[in-house]
Amino acid sequence: MFEYEKLTNQPLVIALAEFRFSAILQMESYVSAFQDYLRQDFPHFSTTQTQEMVFNPQGVQVNSSIGWLFLSSNKKRALMLDKDRLTFMTSEYNRFPHFWNDCQKALSFIEKEIKPALLLRVGLRYSDLIISKEENEPIESYVQSVICNTGYFADIGQQAHRINETVLETDVGRMAIRSLYGNLNLPAWHDLSEPPVIINKYTKHSNRILLDFDHFWQSNESEEAVPFSVSFIDKKINLLHEKTRQAFWEITTPEGRERWK
Repeated sequence: MFEYEKLTNQPLVIALAEFRFSAILQMESYVSAFQDYLRQDFPHFSTTQTQEMVFNPQGVQVNSSIGWLFLSSNKKRALMLDKDRLTFMTSEYNRFPHFWNDCQKALSFIEKEIKPALLLRVGLRYSDLIISKEENEPIESYVQSVICNTGYFADIGQQAHRINETVLETDVGRMAIRSLYGNLNLPAWHDLSEPPVIINKYTKHSNRILLDFDHFWQSNESEEAVPFSVSFIDKKINLLHEKTRQAFWEITTPEGRERWK
């Protein structure tokens, strides 16, 4: 089995896991007990409001929904709960077992106390930022050449940025691998650039590479429904992690990984 070295200076900005389940319309009635269960590890609590646009024959309808945010004392780990999903996000990722422990603790409460009927989706996502820390640092050599290739349109104009997306059907589910290269000020992938957790912003424009790995398993409507089960989630998320880690290793180069040791 391939041994993956620990990258002490890894370029990871945010890691998150999302668990979707059949809707619990009375979710708010469980929030107090959930907060009490988590409050030693996640003492900061707030409610959130999200809006969703729904298009129907009568026109556009805007639906509002409430959610609940639980933050660690240093505000670098967050749990987000709403009626049909739990999301865990961190900007202080160490190793996967530590990450999964935080998820598992919250999921165990949901399984034992809230008891959703069905598990619908398990997702794992990593967002990396590769940025020059020294003048003229060759960050392009830290990733495979397809990420930064600037040669195709050189006779037409100068490349401002380059974006790539590859979607793979894996033996676990589906993985989207995205990259963005150029003179930018984004600290993470677009939809993660203003997260509830504290991250290093690096908002001054500079030469940088963003990598985003989004790997998920989803219940298939044509197959038998999957009951909500932490043991089932445990197996799926470990398989998702294994393939996602492999993708990071293949898209980066030995030179890059040597730099991040």
